[in-house]
Amino acid sequence: MTRSNTRNGARGFSLVEVMVALIIICVGLLGIAKLEALMLSSTGTSRLRALVALQAASLADTMHADRDYWGGNSAYWVPSGGDLLLSGTDSGGTTTWTGTNAPGSSPGSCYNVVCNSEQLAQYDLSHWSTYLGTVLPNSTTNITCSLTAGTGLVSCTIQIQWNENTVAANQQEANVGAPAAFQQQTYDLVVQP
Repeated sequence: MTRSNTRNGARGFSLVEVMVALIIICVGLLGIAKLEALMLSSTGTSRLRALVALQAASLADTMHADRDYWGGNSAYWVPSGGDLLLSGTDSGGTTTWTGTNAPGSSPGSCYNVVCNSEQLAQYDLSHWSTYLGTVLPNSTTNITCSLTAGTGLVSCTIQIQWNENTVAANQQEANVGAPAAFQQQTYDLVVQP
């Protein structure tokens, strides 16, 4: 009699219970996979944004180093306290600068050669934009410098725009706004050279 009692008390799992457990585990694993993809995308996005911030700070440093050009010297700027407006568009690693008194697009070498302020700005912008084009292809950079009348102080705004490949965490986030507007990013930095 003792043998039959142990058999009745030691029942196993039914097939339905095993299938329900497998479905719950699969749903959990799919959620973890989605979080992993979102985490990987966010890491790439934050890396790119940090590189853009470093590049803008690098250009700000070159502006501080070449105050004769960026500081509102009337020989390079529009006469009578005008503004300096530069727009650079990267196309396959080559940036074309346009705007009021933009430095030329093919700079000479300023390495071991004495350059004036405009040549140095041209050289710095060329090398800066070449590196930015490798980090951030198909980007647009706008540099706007304004000279405050009477004070002689210059304020420059560096604006870098680019498109990001982003992953939405859920359907609601994906539906907010147009996808192109969701991926267009802008970084602004105000500098006083």
